[in-house]
Amino acid sequence: MTEAFRAHCPRCDDERVCIIRGEFDQPWSVDDGRNHMEGEIDHKLVQCAGCETVFYYKSSWDDQDWDGEYHPVTGESIITFPRTVETYPSPEKKSQKPDWVWSIGQIDPQLHTILYEVYQAYEIESFILASVGLRTALDRTTEFLNIDPGHSLERKVKELLDNGFIGETEAATLAIVADAGNAAAHRGWAPDRETFKTLITTLEHFIYRVVVTGKAALKLTKSIPARQPRPKKQPIQPT
Repeated sequence: MTEAFRAHCPRCDDERVCIIRGEFDQPWSVDDGRNHMEGEIDHKLVQCAGCETVFYYKSSWDDQDWDGEYHPVTGESIITFPRTVETYPSPEKKSQKPDWVWSIGQIDPQLHTILYEVYQAYEIESFILASVGLRTALDRTTEFLNIDPGHSLERKVKELLDNGFIGETEAATLAIVADAGNAAAHRGWAPDRETFKTLITTLEHFIYRVVVTGKAALKLTKSIPARQPRPKKQPIQPT
């Protein structure tokens, strides 16, 4: 039976039930003839039972850090050794990145990498780099949809429209995202935060619809029963 315990998940950024995938305890002691110290480091490789993130968990104590108190009934002295807990990686900073971006890593790892770096640039307000990244993410999404990679991005947006992936309004807004990326890459144009937020929201809606929910919808095909053929109408016999 797989052992479970509660730990702070770095992705959920909260305490969660976690599954222990591996562990070992490392007791230690130091004695120079005059002074003696001892303690223990407990190492665990754990996986969040919710988001399934795998992370390292370390809990340690030593006898130089202790708390003393008295038992409320017997009055006996009780010595406890507080534990120091560390996890790696550290909990993520609050991000503008929507949670569904994580799932793209299982669908298209290259697109996930591009988006991850876009959000990193966004969070530190490097809007020129982030705008170039938006253009790259749009370009990669068109390749995911099997649009010819040799075409210009403007031509790719037109093919998205012609192939029914987007309507005329979305084609116009995605063309603006492409133009903004070109301006950032070739002319050093930097949008302000509100302008960039509009650009990234436009792209998010497109990617979520055609990559995340679109891919999920295709998986439903096998689970939906096929339409049964209707019985042929029998000719009416004359009476």
